[in-house]
Amino acid sequence: MKQPSIIHTLTRMAVLAVILTAFAGLVSLHTPKAIGAPSGEQLFRNNCAACHAGGGNIVDPKKPLKGSKKLTSKDTLSAYLLKPTGSMAPFPKIVGDAPALEALYQYCKTLK
Repeated sequence: MKQPSIIHTLTRMAVLAVILTAFAGLVSLHTPKAIGAPSGEQLFRNNCAACHAGGGNIVDPKKPLKGSKKLTSKDTLSAYLLKPTGSMAPFPKIVGDAPALEALYQYCKTLK
């Protein structure tokens, strides 16, 4: 049996490389990117800042978010976001998204 020529072998390798590169591009289109995930600051701005600007509380200024016991732990914040008291709405989508909850919790802890 005749051996394939070097040109034939190189052509097959090039075609394989193109196919693998195209496949890798398709896979990356369907892989979530951390770059697109909102930051804790963005989450705060979009969901909390209307009532808690600067870490305060426009509904009850005596109970600001900054320094709140609700920020004692991520679990405490999570439980509160699911079943808040007073006029605050629940935020189950944030609680159900572990990276978003972590980002929001870490950002809220920075409010001074």
